[in-house]
Amino acid sequence: MTKLMQNELLYIEEHLSCQNYMATVNTGFKYIEFSEDAEFGEDSANKNYLLFFLKGDFTINCNQFHNRIFHAGDMILIPRSAHFKGVIKGKASILSMFFDSPEWYCDKLVFQSLSTLCNNEEYEFEPVKIRYPLTPFLELLTHCIKNKMNCPHLHDLMQREFFFLLRGFYHKQEIAMLFYPIIGKEMDFKDFVMRNYTKVSNIEQLISLSNLGRSRFFTKFNEAFGMTAKQWMLKQKNQQILEKMTEPGIYIKDVIEELGFDSQVYFSRYCKHHFGCTPSQLMKRCQADNEAIQHTKS
Repeated sequence: MTKLMQNELLYIEEHLSCQNYMATVNTGFKYIEFSEDAEFGEDSANKNYLLFFLKGDFTINCNQFHNRIFHAGDMILIPRSAHFKGVIKGKASILSMFFDSPEWYCDKLVFQSLSTLCNNEEYEFEPVKIRYPLTPFLELLTHCIKNKMNCPHLHDLMQREFFFLLRGFYHKQEIAMLFYPIIGKEMDFKDFVMRNYTKVSNIEQLISLSNLGRSRFFTKFNEAFGMTAKQWMLKQKNQQILEKMTEPGIYIKDVIEELGFDSQVYFSRYCKHHFGCTPSQLMKRCQADNEAIQHTKS
């Protein structure tokens, strides 16, 4: 028997015909290989994505962070509902783990305990390095996926093993910084908010979706996000405006339409109140800041 045959998945028809086989992976791991220059991303990520950069160099925009350079051996988190875009030059490969929130009780307890570390740190979207024993773990996982071993039970077990290895061989500070956007005392509630805040027009609609009383909702919100729901929703709206203003070739009327403002007059008043300038001035500032960052990176 040749070495190639020994490395291939045996009895593949049995795997493909199994009722549990996943032709499309919705939660778990996915291996992506790029043979030439490419772009990837989402306007609003529908899962939390943990990206393991296996080969190549990557330029990533994620929410307010623009033109961040990552290399093979880095791993980063793209949180649910994030607007992100990746640019690749030449050959590259990524392993992606996508999930809603840690499912196992021990993992949730660990994540909740890390919230105090996050309170004392500023999040800068910095990578955590892939190192032993994650390196051979990811090699084995990639080999299984490339050979079409897409059993949901395998993906579930591998996800659990990943969190075991992370808790065992990475410092708490590293874990806290990697998962900073999704860590909190009320992780399930926080995940609910991240899944749904872009689907509603106001806080009242979000309360209705939560099936919680108003008082309980606001209490949980403060515990999860460290600010009031009104302050947080306003912060997200302002961040969306800044992200849109940074996009090359975009027009102010596009920002107004895409973010649901009633009129140009109202949007102008909004910008003057929250940013201290007109929409045109804000766009020039955002575009200039982005160009300066690109010039620094080049």
